[in-house]
Amino acid sequence: MSQHLLPGSYEDLYFRGQALAQAGETEQAIELFSRLVDRLGRLSESVFARREGLRNVQLRACLELAGLFRSEGRYAEAIEAEGRLLQTHPDRAAVWRRDLAVLRMSAGAVDEGLRELRGLADESPDDLWNWLVLANEARIEGRLVESEAAYTRALDVAGRQEEAEQDPKVLAEIHFGRFRLHEAFGQLDEAVAAWETAVRHEPTVKHSVRSVYQMLTTAGRYEQALEYVARDENAMQAGFQRGIIAELSGDTVQAAKELDAVAALDPMQFEQGHDCWAEAVLRQKDPMPLLQQLRQLLSSHGSIRLLILSGIAWAMHGEKDLAHGVFEQSISLLKRSRPAKQKLDGADWRLLTSLVDDEEMRASLKPYFAVVERVLE
Repeated sequence: MSQHLLPGSYEDLYFRGQALAQAGETEQAIELFSRLVDRLGRLSESVFARREGLRNVQLRACLELAGLFRSEGRYAEAIEAEGRLLQTHPDRAAVWRRDLAVLRMSAGAVDEGLRELRGLADESPDDLWNWLVLANEARIEGRLVESEAAYTRALDVAGRQEEAEQDPKVLAEIHFGRFRLHEAFGQLDEAVAAWETAVRHEPTVKHSVRSVYQMLTTAGRYEQALEYVARDENAMQAGFQRGIIAELSGDTVQAAKELDAVAALDPMQFEQGHDCWAEAVLRQKDPMPLLQQLRQLLSSHGSIRLLILSGIAWAMHGEKDLAHGVFEQSISLLKRSRPAKQKLDGADWRLLTSLVDDEEMRASLKPYFAVVERVLE
């Protein structure tokens, strides 16, 4: 699109920055958006009055820049970038204040961020989003009682809206958040009921069914989990979970059959669940099918989980340095997630040790994982 714009114009810089970001050239995109935001910030009000649409370019550029800083874990700079909008676009101040509160929490200032969200909710108690964001963020930080109260207030506000004004997607988001909340409380039946309610409001929520059957499987409720596995239209995810449940039930023959079937699928034909395919492949004790597709998978369907599995694949292949690099990258990403993690999951360590026989390799990689040592009495 930028080729049809005047080179060097504000609009041209914006679209060039977007293209760089989409191509993964993050630093170059940050440099260009920073330059654009600074240039726009020096313009007078009369220029904005003459140039219709320029305020919107400024808005989008600030948000793009903040998003790039956020993705790099540079939260102070993200706060500065989005904070400009409080002056330039004060009509949406509540939105910017919510975003800034979440950014502060991401940076580690959890109490400060929650205090700001509470203040917004108190200022505008009829704004459903104030309660929903507070509920979601409190849940993420493990403040479950406060989260529950905020979800209740969000539902109360939604219930007082005229039916024509109610947004099914927003209602679904509230109930999916309640699913996660009940899951955190260990209230499995209530969690399942909340998820079902979310699906009734917004049918596309059914694509998150993996979260339901993983929760039930972890709790040992295998029969109920399989009922939800049957509702998963994704053959990679469903087949993998059937294999895991068969394994946990002691049916190793059926487990191997299910996982072999998943490994035989073409992962590029699916929109999600690529970590299921990757783990099924690794459990066949041959990392090459994964390593051969790794670049394409990570570029089009990358996730932290898939990255961790690629590290295990490199370890299986004897590439110690590559495995170290991948696990370091994974931990760097986990440190920027919420809640932040400092180590890889112990479950992935158990997977690695079941697949990597090299004791020296295992010993060198063990520090990356949250491994609970058994103390012999």
